[in-house]
Amino acid sequence: MGLTTRLRRSACRLLMVSALALGVAGAAPDAAARDSAYNLLDQVKAHSQFTVFARALEATEYGARLADGGTYTVFAFTDHAFERLPLSVREVLFQPQGRVWLDKLMAHHVIPGRATSSDMFGQIQTVQSVQGYPITIEGHLKFIRVNGSTILQADIPAANGVIHLLDYVIIPPSL
Repeated sequence: MGLTTRLRRSACRLLMVSALALGVAGAAPDAAARDSAYNLLDQVKAHSQFTVFARALEATEYGARLADGGTYTVFAFTDHAFERLPLSVREVLFQPQGRVWLDKLMAHHVIPGRATSSDMFGQIQTVQSVQGYPITIEGHLKFIRVNGSTILQADIPAANGVIHLLDYVIIPPSL
């Protein structure tokens, strides 16, 4: 492969990473959500598209975990993505009898460590969620998919990790 081809590919990859960082779908973060001094939970709560995700985090152990420490990558689904779930599922998740399901669902959206879009581009990899569930990340040239859900906005910084905005809820295999 010649130098010109490598330079073109590098430039194309840089443009793709920049586009994802800026939000391919035009989802602009709130002013507070751009500040990487916030921990992951505060970042989720500051972003207007994550209200259901924030509520779900706070209803499980993961809210405290993302607020207090560790370094994590969070694949946060939008409120619209949550609305795509069947009504029967949405209703039971926040009820006492749905707590176990909600815990599993939220665990499936968090992986240990910081994985930015540049770490995901150009490869297909399987990583483990914080509860040990396999998550497949496909880093294509123009988009990144996480278990089939597309990242709409990548690399929302936080003091203890990074958040990526998903267009669908990713369901763990045990649900």
